[in-house]
Amino acid sequence: MQAAAEGIQLDQVEVIPREGIGKIQHLSKFPLSRGKIPGLEGPDGLRLTETLAITTYLARIHNRAQLLGDGTNEQAAQVLSWMSWANEELLPTLALWFLPLIPFRRDPVAATAASIAHGKRASLSLLSALEDHLRAHTYLVGTHLTLADVMVAVYISRGLEWVLGRQWRDENTGIMRHFEMVAAWGPVMEVVPSLKMIEQIPEGGGEGVDPT
Repeated sequence: MQAAAEGIQLDQVEVIPREGIGKIQHLSKFPLSRGKIPGLEGPDGLRLTETLAITTYLARIHNRAQLLGDGTNEQAAQVLSWMSWANEELLPTLALWFLPLIPFRRDPVAATAASIAHGKRASLSLLSALEDHLRAHTYLVGTHLTLADVMVAVYISRGLEWVLGRQWRDENTGIMRHFEMVAAWGPVMEVVPSLKMIEQIPEGGGEGVDPT
């Protein structure tokens, strides 16, 4: 998405670790990744792993879309703060809830009903704080879309695909307004033309407040 926004052409290789597709080849090129995606091969032997490093690198090549903010150190730091929160807090917490519910994984996630319920409660707590923020702000940082908005929305999409059902969406209008704004952005539509949303939470999706 960052590449699309900046007009950078990338050659893509399909790697789906949970299904074992391309995992061995990916590991051979990016041994520090432990098989996780993404990975980026750049000029002069550059090889990057980790989402924050790759997205920041791509955003800075031309900086046409100002994805790191308005050019000030303060906004760049705010964007990085939200990206780090999304990557280190939001996605791992959501994953505790939705990963055990994904069928046909080559490496099944060890989970119990109690651990899924814990992931659900922790996820809803984080999302509640995000909802409060987005009811008062159009963008996460500044006055235009940045990497902060894109990364948060992309990770929210994982929850929407697997566990955040219709009732939750109806009750969290701030997050959904923000998500739909990012999803309608040209570079996002170019990469992900359609996004799946679950209607009803799968069986075993955790105890407690039902968000569907």
